[in-house]
Amino acid sequence: MKSRARQQPATTPAPGRTAVAYVRVSSKEQEQGFSIPAQRHLLTEYAAREGLHVVQEFEDVETAKRAGRTAFGGMVAFLRKRGSSCRTLLVEKTDRLYRNIKDWVTIDELGIEVHFVKENVVLSEDSRSSEKFMHGIKVLMAKNYIDNLGEEVRKGMIEKARQGHWPTVAPVGYQNNRSTHRIEPDPERAPIVVKLFEWYASGEYSLKALTKLATAAGLTNRTGGSPLVKAKIHQLLHNPIYYGEFYWLGQLHQGLHTPIISRGLFDCVQQVFASANRPRHTKRRHAFAGLVTCGRCGCAYTAETKKGQYVYYHCTGHRGPCGNTYVREEELVRQFGAVLQQVRIPGELAGKLATVLRESQADKEKFARTALLRLQQQQLLLRSKLDRVYEDRLREAIPEELWSAKSAELQEELRRVRADMERHETASQAYETAGLQILELAQTAYSSYVAKNPHEQARLVRTLVSNSTFDRGTLTPAYIKPFDVFARGSESGDWLLGLDSNQQPSG
Repeated sequence: MKSRARQQPATTPAPGRTAVAYVRVSSKEQEQGFSIPAQRHLLTEYAAREGLHVVQEFEDVETAKRAGRTAFGGMVAFLRKRGSSCRTLLVEKTDRLYRNIKDWVTIDELGIEVHFVKENVVLSEDSRSSEKFMHGIKVLMAKNYIDNLGEEVRKGMIEKARQGHWPTVAPVGYQNNRSTHRIEPDPERAPIVVKLFEWYASGEYSLKALTKLATAAGLTNRTGGSPLVKAKIHQLLHNPIYYGEFYWLGQLHQGLHTPIISRGLFDCVQQVFASANRPRHTKRRHAFAGLVTCGRCGCAYTAETKKGQYVYYHCTGHRGPCGNTYVREEELVRQFGAVLQQVRIPGELAGKLATVLRESQADKEKFARTALLRLQQQQLLLRSKLDRVYEDRLREAIPEELWSAKSAELQEELRRVRADMERHETASQAYETAGLQILELAQTAYSSYVAKNPHEQARLVRTLVSNSTFDRGTLTPAYIKPFDVFARGSESGDWLLGLDSNQQPSG
């Protein structure tokens, strides 16, 4: 990942018209092409045309879909520090700015004015809820495309696990071999892991004592070099990968890697755990536990059953008595039903939403075609190289060892390119469905809710609401984006302003 912040030439800006610019590409190849210069040229022309003075430019070159990009974080810090002196952000389009929902929330909380130049959209705190809704759909569509690429990566990892190979970063005691893409015992940490199993199997050491022994022996995490904590030691001693098997997505696979310990030693350790642990009695899991906090003191709301059938929720009171009231589960069910009713959107929005979906789909299909063309060119080049190496081998121009190494390298690169092509094709096909699913959920959430039992109702609520507070009879929800926009639109009736192109906003 590469990030840069560029100070712009000092000129005399118009009061209140300063801005920052953000440009991003998702690969080194794009950086070496024309994407960054094209974005910069577009934003520079726009700023000049609109009378905006760009005081600083932020640039990211990355591939990860997670938040935490260096320049993005620097830009957020810069805008927070400048406060009211710089409240405008220029960016090419939606998916240049956001890589996930967290980025969207971060920018939204700044309360700034964002100009999506290529999309001819300006969003601010004063924008209509319908405009924010359409913008939210674009953000979620971009995230869905990334998620579909990620799904294809996960499929590859599942297949690798099915073949008996650990598919990700090696656990403590093993290391990743970059040439074979397999795991193998770590010569420094594997012997210490063996000693941990032997020590605990003896029955003479508690987990706390074992953690101290591990630290004294120099057992650390592979990344960072920090000592292993007690919970990590506990997890390690329950992991079957050390005797040759491993779990991946809940399924047990027979590994082809070299075991560190015997199955007998592993079973002995599990017997020590079983004899040390007392039987645990599980309590009934109440449906809406974890969904409500106290609106007065901020503590969690817990539940208890009275007379064997009536479920009441109340503040845990961990911070002392706060005066809040109990609430029956039936009343919570009713109030959460009203919360779900609030996210319904008018049928008139369907046409405009369909237009947004088609435009977003066309944009992503163009991106997918460009990516596929680049990958196809790489594939042809690799095949050509493989053919030339094979011809050299037939002419005995290269030795057998070099042929084996080179052909294996090219075959692996071909496999990677083919996997990338499949990921882009699958992600592009599934892209448009995300917005339709969001719309369908908003339209059917309440009718589906009333037909379910409390546990199913709670699962549906978690899809639309991240947290809710209860204060003396009143439930206040915190909607997940974009359902917060739906709810505000339903409450204010502002949707109609965005639907009638001939109607001008008042004021």
